[in-house]
Amino acid sequence: MRHTSFGQSRGQGGLRLAGAVAMAALLAAGQALAAGQAPMFDALVESGELPPLEERLPANPLVVEGDAIGTYGGTWRMGMNGGGDNGLIVKTVAYEGLVRFDRDWQTVVPNLAESWEANAEATEYTFKLREGVKWSDGTPFTTADIAFAVEIYKDPDYPAASWIDNVNNPVTVEVIDELTFIFKFDKPNGMLMDELASVNGIHITSLQKAYCSQFHPTYNENAAAEAEAAGFTSWALQLQDRCAWGWETIRFANPDLPTIYGWVIETPLTANAARMTWKRNPYYWKVDAEGNQLPYIDALDMRVSQGGVEELTLAALNGEIDFQERHIATNVNKPLFFDGQEAGDYHLGEVVPSASNTLVLQLNFSHEDPVKRALFQNKDFRVGLSHAIDRQEIVDVVFTGQGEPFQVAPRPQSPFYDEELAKQYTEFDPELAIQHLEAAGLTEMNGDGIRLMSDGQPAQITVDVISALRPEWIDILEIMQLQLAAVGVEIELNNIDRTLFYEKRPSNDFDAQVWAGDGGLEVLQDPRYYMPFNDESVWAYRWAQWFNGTRPEIAEEPAQWAQDQMELYRQIRSSSDPDERATLMKQVLAITKEQFPVIGVSLMPNSYSIIRNNLKNAPESMFNAWLFPTPSPMDPVVWYFE
Repeated sequence: MRHTSFGQSRGQGGLRLAGAVAMAALLAAGQALAAGQAPMFDALVESGELPPLEERLPANPLVVEGDAIGTYGGTWRMGMNGGGDNGLIVKTVAYEGLVRFDRDWQTVVPNLAESWEANAEATEYTFKLREGVKWSDGTPFTTADIAFAVEIYKDPDYPAASWIDNVNNPVTVEVIDELTFIFKFDKPNGMLMDELASVNGIHITSLQKAYCSQFHPTYNENAAAEAEAAGFTSWALQLQDRCAWGWETIRFANPDLPTIYGWVIETPLTANAARMTWKRNPYYWKVDAEGNQLPYIDALDMRVSQGGVEELTLAALNGEIDFQERHIATNVNKPLFFDGQEAGDYHLGEVVPSASNTLVLQLNFSHEDPVKRALFQNKDFRVGLSHAIDRQEIVDVVFTGQGEPFQVAPRPQSPFYDEELAKQYTEFDPELAIQHLEAAGLTEMNGDGIRLMSDGQPAQITVDVISALRPEWIDILEIMQLQLAAVGVEIELNNIDRTLFYEKRPSNDFDAQVWAGDGGLEVLQDPRYYMPFNDESVWAYRWAQWFNGTRPEIAEEPAQWAQDQMELYRQIRSSSDPDERATLMKQVLAITKEQFPVIGVSLMPNSYSIIRNNLKNAPESMFNAWLFPTPSPMDPVVWYFE
């Protein structure tokens, strides 16, 4: 289960239809497999409470291979950072779309869809589902569920958004029969397969019509009244809560929810839950190379920590976590985990991050204060800040020498890597910094040594940060605070919780926010820091609304250079040619290099995972990303305890 080098085909995207269809045909052709099931189901089958295995599996179950044929049993223990940690579930259980990425993040491969094809214009994609796949309650998974998901996500009263209801090119679905359907677009959508294979692809397969339709007024005229009686302000919010996909509520809080995952909810996630548990799904539709129904592991136990990373770290050191990277794999913790391997009966795996940068400083280009707006949009100001940062000091102090000075740019493993973009303005040079700050108009100073803006107010930047998410962000910012003060710019840290952090974006109530540098490998799919792309383009949040046609009440027309990038990206989305998309993306990055919109600190160093010594088939090396939601692409359903 090793990853390979980050190849050209993945870096540039592509439909990859020939390879995917060939793999689907191969799997469909070789299904004369002996079948076995988890022993816990034997008595249920004998009593008639559960159908025999051959009636629960599809006609062509997806074959998943591990390094070895496993054995049934055991509980995978892991930790959640608070009751809102929906991401852990997405990255361990819920990655079950129509298609998926292979373990090397190179190729789109079949999953719930056994095959697909696209027309030459990339406006129509025809999919065929696996025959006989069932939801966890035994209900058939069919095209009716796909059509229902499209209907829900396109409902203007349903607040969750996705590629399905993209106002610039929404999808429509034509159902051919129970297994065959066509996604249709008015404009070419050359990147659809990459989107479907990413974490965003699970939207379309997460809503079972038979269950979820009861919460929608089209299918239940009493839906609004029932939602109000249940304590929800709208039927849409109840639908999100009960059917596990939306950002307004805690997801995965409903044990009655049918899923197509390897495990189903046993103890639900709630705001005050101490743990969330999952049990195996008797109708899961994947088998190993010998035809044994997966998963091997009986149950999942997700400890919900209210004490933050420290509590989870202690649990891992005590041998109470079987596999995890999320939250606990910090630089500060690495020496502790390295030294504790023998006592904790675990070892460390290698994790290659997709993120380009340890911290991205995003100044608000649409600030309500016109003076700060003009200053933050001034390239000289940003260049001055960048030259004032002693990145090597940060690397040495915070990351124990791991990493190197680096801007927000494609990682060296990416085919889009550009050394000039990655290294520009990273030289620590206070005198040069002062020259750029003065070129930006900051020539006067007050008695405290802080430069004055054009309105006579001190050049002070309040930076929003979530220390509970990444404790090292505070350490980085405290060092930057001293370094920037030396050239006359004051930084104030505003350590807030994640909910408020997000709420401040649409209200435009912030000077700057920080995050890690997503898009270091998934350059085409997530260019949030290279151009105003989505809600995570915090530096140009209102420009991104203009680009996406969302929130028209706050959308703001971007600068011309950003509009040029947007036009190039529209061409990227329209092209079915991976080489053409790569050429266009390089033009987008050339504008990024010229404009320098955000400030990075250092290249995100490789990380690590905690792997229990008796856990087998788990990856010793893997990528870590959100769009490639590891460890799920590494197929935890074939992991087992020896």
